[in-house]
Amino acid sequence: MLIKQLSLHHFKNAAEETLTFGDGVNVICGENASGKTNLLEAMFFFAAGKSFRGCKDRELIRFGEEEAKAELRFARGAENAIETKMGVFFRKSQKRQISVEGQPVRKLAEYLGMFRAVIFTPDHLHLVKGAPENRRHFLDLAICQSFPRYAASVHEYGRLLQQKNALLKGENPDRHLLEVYHDRMAISAAVITLNRFRYLENLAREAQAVQKEMSAGRETLELRYLSQIGAKEGQTAEELRDAYRALYEARTDMEIKRGTALFGPQKDDFAVLINKKNARLFSSQGQQRSAVLALKLAEGELSKRLTGEYPVFLLDDILSELDAGRRGYILSHLSGRQVILTGCEPELPEAGVSCKILVEHGEAKTI
Repeated sequence: MLIKQLSLHHFKNAAEETLTFGDGVNVICGENASGKTNLLEAMFFFAAGKSFRGCKDRELIRFGEEEAKAELRFARGAENAIETKMGVFFRKSQKRQISVEGQPVRKLAEYLGMFRAVIFTPDHLHLVKGAPENRRHFLDLAICQSFPRYAASVHEYGRLLQQKNALLKGENPDRHLLEVYHDRMAISAAVITLNRFRYLENLAREAQAVQKEMSAGRETLELRYLSQIGAKEGQTAEELRDAYRALYEARTDMEIKRGTALFGPQKDDFAVLINKKNARLFSSQGQQRSAVLALKLAEGELSKRLTGEYPVFLLDDILSELDAGRRGYILSHLSGRQVILTGCEPELPEAGVSCKILVEHGEAKTI
């Protein structure tokens, strides 16, 4: 999978930009706050359907403007033979409009997985250090890119959870209606936990190999899935469904008393262990950063195994945070796939670069 061209109109601090990218390593350089990360944000929007920074749609529109547009032209499929164009149009007073080859799409499943990318920024340390919701989001997005239909289960569960919480907040919630919610939620919950558990199993194998190589054998990496129903290897969707139904029924009184849903896959998490110790509590920041990089590189490898092609790797300002050995490993490990990385001039590689772009005050040009 290769990005061929990115065009922006009033997106963030960009006025009008059309940038062309090459195979292999592409470098976006410039001073801090010049707009480098905004370019990665625009690209990744087409993989996730939203900003990786958590920006609202209206915040993606250039200050003082009423609308913005981004278009991505990329190649995919066997030998990158299929060229596709996706676009998104933002207007402050309307919902965004996403299109594929000029035709509007309205559901995530209609375009998720069409363009796939792995994003890494310094903020992604929250995968180790942050709250469980960060790790759940990471898993869900990675799964959706390889299995777009998974998004429907996540959406359905979220919708039912919202309705259940509204019911629990009222006086004397209808227990019969809660049972109906529990039956329906258990089905989606089982699909979510099963997919997350299986994906993490496969991700762990890839990440273990990466961490071992990147640390010259000094560090081992383990990932352990954590769920309220004790999900374990070999369980079927039906077994997980029954386990969730039993959990919901057993904790109904507690949830009524608290006025909110306390149980379900919205509470799932996974632990990251380095050398058998919880990385959040006992690892250095350097080790945590390496673990996140291992997760991201493993995500790309797993995407290749599941879909038949590598995603695009978008790496934001990572080389300055790594020692020479790990920097060299990252660049050599990413050979044979498209990489778009950002950083300040002194930190960027020269060898093997197919395209170099300079960003100054929101304006980008190939150099």
